[in-house]
Amino acid sequence: MFLSKLRSLLAVLEIDGAIRALIEWPKFSIASFLIVTRLKHAGVSPKTVIDVGANVGQFAVAASRLFSGAQIFSIEPDEMTAARLRKNLKSEGNVDVLVTAVGDYIGEAVFHRNKDSQVSSILALGEDRISAFPQATVVEEIKVPISTLDALFLKHLLNKPILVKIDVQGAEDKVIRGGAEFLQSVEWVLMEVTFADLYDGEMDFRGISSLMMQAGFKFVRPLNFHVSPLTGEIIEMDALFQRLERREVV
Repeated sequence: MFLSKLRSLLAVLEIDGAIRALIEWPKFSIASFLIVTRLKHAGVSPKTVIDVGANVGQFAVAASRLFSGAQIFSIEPDEMTAARLRKNLKSEGNVDVLVTAVGDYIGEAVFHRNKDSQVSSILALGEDRISAFPQATVVEEIKVPISTLDALFLKHLLNKPILVKIDVQGAEDKVIRGGAEFLQSVEWVLMEVTFADLYDGEMDFRGISSLMMQAGFKFVRPLNFHVSPLTGEIIEMDALFQRLERREVV
């Protein structure tokens, strides 16, 4: 695992701007640097980024630094993680932090805080996650506020085009359903999708693609993959969707 991560880092550092980013950014993530770089190469240039499932700011920092002038809204439900998020974003003047889960209703939700904060979720762990990542265990269940994209942003006057990034560990379909109105104003959706049983009740890539088609979006391309340390199989993908009515990126 260590050698694999080292090889990935060395490969990324060959990309223009990567070494400077590693040194200067308050939070550097190989995956987020690659994803945002690939988004730019695909012609994605948002003026507003909604980062749903921000964790400690890996994607938000990359978006802030590489999407020049974009306004970033980072959304994280766990106050403990949000404290680290705020710290990492302190030097980014174009970022607002919202502490709430995002789903298909407004109220309160049970949140499974994991030893690895990147896999914390409102859903329980699935069999494939437990077997492939035994170190990622739930340490406690807490109550967090939950809202919808419609409630959070429908009445906001946001600069367009808008990119929504959704990485909520299995609850992506709930975010989509709770943002039916707001998503009509969105150009691109970047979403983590699964091919495995990582969370109980999680919708797989085929289901997500169908749901996104109903919402007016088409799958455009993969931007990153995650593999099982047990089998080497692809278990997750960071997928780019674009609104159907507008010209697709080529």
